[in-house]
Amino acid sequence: MNALIWFFPKLAAAIFAVAAFVFFANPEPLSGTLATWGYGRNFNRVFGGSLVLAAAFLLSPQLRLWGVALAGIMLIGTTVMLLERRKYLYAMPGILLLGTLPFALAAS
Repeated sequence: MNALIWFFPKLAAAIFAVAAFVFFANPEPLSGTLATWGYGRNFNRVFGGSLVLAAAFLLSPQLRLWGVALAGIMLIGTTVMLLERRKYLYAMPGILLLGTLPFALAAS
């Protein structure tokens, strides 16, 4: 059980790091969708930077509380945005990841 609790912050940090890479890579479907939804041209860089910051905070035990707070704010905002646009299947990973954040705090 202890190893499983240790695993959750590392998993969440890895997921946030991969998501940050996708936002920094700025693939055409993502940038087109963000532009259609009314987000600015540099939104992907700001959001990607926030994802990197959340991943770094989640990896450090001293800053894990800040990482969980930042990740929670970003996940709640993203999930609400996707649910408002009726993208239910795309919102599921965010909801599941949001459920793992309390376990990341337990590992501190």
